[in-house]
Amino acid sequence: MKAQLGISIFAVLLIASLGVSFAQDDPDDSRQRVTGCLRKGAAAHRYNLIDENGKLWGLQSKNVSLGPHVGHTVTVSGTIPQKSKDDNTGDTSPQNNLNVTQLEMVKDTCQQ
Repeated sequence: MKAQLGISIFAVLLIASLGVSFAQDDPDDSRQRVTGCLRKGAAAHRYNLIDENGKLWGLQSKNVSLGPHVGHTVTVSGTIPQKSKDDNTGDTSPQNNLNVTQLEMVKDTCQQ
């Protein structure tokens, strides 16, 4: 009886730990929405946005044309790319990169 109980507890703990592992591997697709001034980035097809709080965001998009809106105040929506499982840099700083899926122009100028 004790052996069955021990095996049952072990099985429950094993299943629970696997569930936690799978939950951590799932990408967080939470949407972000940021408003600020759009600027051209240093690399091709890369852009920067300084939001209303002064935070710098690195933007990229496969489907939204960001280039025509450089120098404009825009609101962008998208997802923060997930770090690779193989990333062992130990970097715990918040990610300020955004894969843009939607852009709304707020003004055709930026307030600086």
